[in-house]
Amino acid sequence: MTESDQHPGIEGGAVEFLLRRMQRSQDFPALSESIRTLNRLSASNEKSIEQLASVIVRDFALTNKILKVVNSAYYAGFAGKVGTISRAIVVLGIESIRALAASLILFEHLSAGTHAERVRALIGKSMFSALVARESIGNGEQNGEEAFLAAMFHSLGELLVAFYLPEEDEAIHTEIDENGTPQRQAEYMVLGVELEHLGIAVGKHWNFPYVITHCMKKLPQTKPAKPINEEERLRHIACFATELTEQLAAGSRPGDVSVNALLERFNGCVKFEKAEFDDALSNARSEYRNLAEGLASKEGSPTSILALAGFGRDDADEDEQSKDIADVALPDEDEAEVLSPASNPEPVLVDGLQEATAMLAEGADTGQVAQVVLETLYRAFGLHRVALCLRDVSRRRYVGRLGFGGDTDAYLQALQFDEAYSRDVFHVALQRKTDVHIADLAVGSAGHGIPAWYSSLTPHGAMLFLPLVVRDKPVGCIIAEHARPAGFNLESGTLRLVRALRNQLALAVQLRAG
Repeated sequence: MTESDQHPGIEGGAVEFLLRRMQRSQDFPALSESIRTLNRLSASNEKSIEQLASVIVRDFALTNKILKVVNSAYYAGFAGKVGTISRAIVVLGIESIRALAASLILFEHLSAGTHAERVRALIGKSMFSALVARESIGNGEQNGEEAFLAAMFHSLGELLVAFYLPEEDEAIHTEIDENGTPQRQAEYMVLGVELEHLGIAVGKHWNFPYVITHCMKKLPQTKPAKPINEEERLRHIACFATELTEQLAAGSRPGDVSVNALLERFNGCVKFEKAEFDDALSNARSEYRNLAEGLASKEGSPTSILALAGFGRDDADEDEQSKDIADVALPDEDEAEVLSPASNPEPVLVDGLQEATAMLAEGADTGQVAQVVLETLYRAFGLHRVALCLRDVSRRRYVGRLGFGGDTDAYLQALQFDEAYSRDVFHVALQRKTDVHIADLAVGSAGHGIPAWYSSLTPHGAMLFLPLVVRDKPVGCIIAEHARPAGFNLESGTLRLVRALRNQLALAVQLRAG
């Protein structure tokens, strides 16, 4: 029994005290609210899928990082190429994408701090242990992403203390290094709580799923009993992956006595033959070099990251290591601009078109196809807003149904107009089945047929109006808005892709109508 087990009331007070201290940090409340907002979205609520995709795609850098993870070698085998967050949620589930987004937000935020090297090393270990856990789950099993996330957050308490309470973090390590105090005891002496329990408390505060907070619980150094359920198995895998990562980061290699002992200790849930273990570790390192962005700087990476990536000092000379580390380096600020909408939107449009086409072939419902189409347009052009309006037969009106961008709910509520013909650009475009591009809404609204109600919603920027036509009758439209006048790059090839994307959505509506 640990000291914290003997004094649960004292530990509870220490957690509250430490949480209050972190809350006083300038950025912790905003970080907490971002993560809590993601985690409040319920998997049982279909509207949450739309909201989650909408929240993520507003951050182009976050969107690209999530898609990079989803399209990694592990997922590619069963998901195919995933080009949109909407599709990623359908393929992997809202819980997985939600927690992945939260982890990337957290890691990006913490890696920019003043104690960056120590924190970067911890982030690097968390990411590597997540990859090891995913490799450990076994081929053909469907909960590899749960193992990935369980290991990713296993050491959350240590990471938060290193960033927000650096003096206490240093005191813990001084107590361990100079006085030989066991780690858990040192944590309790300095903080009044073990890091494990602090991480669990923050995880609950951030609304993480039970399985993630459960997997933050450490295991004794003795051989654990065989897991009695899947949550316990994931916890064992998270502990195994974390301990293996610590050994590899310190320079251990496959075949070392300590590594073999670890494999023997956890053989009740992680069963590797030597060749399988070597392959799993090789796969994890390969993906680590591909995914571990944000962990290196121009001054170089922490030694532990080099070791985990497989760049040991006896493997290559200094020049070769300098060349290899580019694989895990964060892009320079100038290079980071490529994460924003490109001047050439066609690659994103092509990916979205292929994805929508595949979804139709798979029999996906109209809502899922619509999400992919709208998200593709939103990302390809860096839009301010994009929305789908559909004809409501009972009300004889076109009404906003789905959208991406700023203040979406209020915008969709206001985005409706009568079906009855009126001499404005919307009705003319629907009647003639003609696409309309208005390069400058401020000029176009001055007596050029833009409805007054729409001008009050969007007085500036540029607009693209795309009718949806089924069996030669208009059933709705897509309204895409760019914040800048002349913001759309509509060369002939680009416009063809936009129309093809719109036509896939029209086909989805037609198939639903039967």
